[in-house]
Amino acid sequence: MNEIDNYSDWRIGRRLTLLAVIAGLIGCASPGPESDPLVEAPPPAATTEPVIKPKPSPEDYPVAPFEGDTLYQLLVAEVAGYRSQYDLALEKYMLATRETRDPGVAARATRLAIYLKRDDAALETALIWAEQDPHDIDAHRHAADLLLRSDRLEEAIWHMEAIKNLGGLAKFDVFAYRSASLSPEQRDSLLEAVSEMLNRHPGDEQLMFSKAVLLEQSGNFTESLELTEALLLISENVNVVVMKMSILNSLQRKDEARLYLESKVQQLPDNRRLRLILARLLFEQGELELARVQYDLVLQNSPNEGDVLFALALIAMEQKNDDVAKRYFERMLRWNRRPGEAHYYLGSIAERQADPTVALREYREVGDGYEFVPAQARIASILVNEGRWEEARAYLERMRLQRPSRRQQLIIIEAQLLAERGMEEEVFQFLDEAILGDPENIDLLYFRGMTGQRFDRMDILENDLKRVIELDPVNADALNALGYSLTDQTDRHDEALVLIEKALEIKPNEAAFIDSMGWVQYRLNNFDEAVIHLRRALELFKNDEVAAHLGEVLWIMGEQTEANQIWDDALELAPDSDILKNVMKRFRED
Repeated sequence: MNEIDNYSDWRIGRRLTLLAVIAGLIGCASPGPESDPLVEAPPPAATTEPVIKPKPSPEDYPVAPFEGDTLYQLLVAEVAGYRSQYDLALEKYMLATRETRDPGVAARATRLAIYLKRDDAALETALIWAEQDPHDIDAHRHAADLLLRSDRLEEAIWHMEAIKNLGGLAKFDVFAYRSASLSPEQRDSLLEAVSEMLNRHPGDEQLMFSKAVLLEQSGNFTESLELTEALLLISENVNVVVMKMSILNSLQRKDEARLYLESKVQQLPDNRRLRLILARLLFEQGELELARVQYDLVLQNSPNEGDVLFALALIAMEQKNDDVAKRYFERMLRWNRRPGEAHYYLGSIAERQADPTVALREYREVGDGYEFVPAQARIASILVNEGRWEEARAYLERMRLQRPSRRQQLIIIEAQLLAERGMEEEVFQFLDEAILGDPENIDLLYFRGMTGQRFDRMDILENDLKRVIELDPVNADALNALGYSLTDQTDRHDEALVLIEKALEIKPNEAAFIDSMGWVQYRLNNFDEAVIHLRRALELFKNDEVAAHLGEVLWIMGEQTEANQIWDDALELAPDSDILKNVMKRFRED
């Protein structure tokens, strides 16, 4: 149905004979409903005898005349609408809605605002409409939808409840799907509102699902699982099945999650979504051959699906079966499925097979998508590895001219090439020239600062990171990088502590920042405090450098057995880590 109600059926809550007559005359002169969005096309001719409705009595439509100014606004709105001057019509309807708060006027304004995609205006009038006519289900539907679009979920849920109470279909599950982007405070408020509503409507599956999702997102996994189990007793909805698996994973019951998912795939072998989730889970767990079997089964019913072909190609690459991977990537290209990625990985296979000519050709075909920047890095690297330095740098310069939107990324690629090959003088000369033309570019300043760290140029690092912080006082990465460097390379530990504390205020759960805090506490001889932070950092991020730090502090505290265990466990995950090898050699040999 047209967003704008049929004019002949419209009434503004109060009978206005003059308005009806004038609007009728205007309607006679209009080009007809087909060319006017304010007028809905008439229904097809009835094939049966029409139903004659009883004539309404006067008390059905109480007369309450509009004031002169309001009546004038409405007349102008109608004339403007029939002349296709819809912005003017909306302006006048908005004025009349605010002045009269009449539900009929508000309804008219809401529908016109939606037609014009003016969500701000539509929301204002829809809320007035729902407030003034709380028994109108359409008012609540529009209010709920517009509040959802504005991410005002907690308000939207009350209008959704009104829809349910009025006998409509209330889609409470929408709150589950929209809640991931909320802040913790907003999520807590929404959870409270959903819980209150569930108390009034016990057994409502969508409310139960929404509450379970909100509990999971808030970290209340046990309570969320209980609610999910209750839902599964009502019906085995696929969304609930997936949520149970997700909760089990969050509870570190990964084997149980996998067995449960496998059982559901056996029960529902034709459910493509569940099979894809199982395939992805197996892939993430390193069960490549089992994952391949599941993806192959999906591919039988969707032989040209890009995502599945891509997954199978990656599995083949992981299994060192490059010829099979190439066939999948080439198939993706034939069907134009994710071509940028296909070209990029064909280039990487060619590199692995020592065929730089093919690799360059494939990398140059990746297009302007996500793969563009890494492909340019590989092209430049291949040219440099062949001793074609001037060609590599000229190529990157040409790309910067051709794609100015990628200029900064291409500058960093060239600087990385120079730095990785130890060309200290060249890299700083190149970066100095780039920053001279863009002196407040935070990313380039940060990169030059960190390049200073690579070459033990503490002066460059400190100057550039301080400049970044001056330009962007809440740049947590710069605060942490400078704080950690002062901790690790100077004796200015009190100054470093202040910087790291500021970084953690901005990103309190960032593992690297927590590691920095542990390291500066260690340097300040606050060993107990250091261990608390370093344990938390390692729990959040299994990283060789964090493990090296924690082991060192434990060793100094006399906990050599635990320190050795932490180092050995980390070395299994990162067997080539120089950081781990150096710290182990330093302490074990002493």
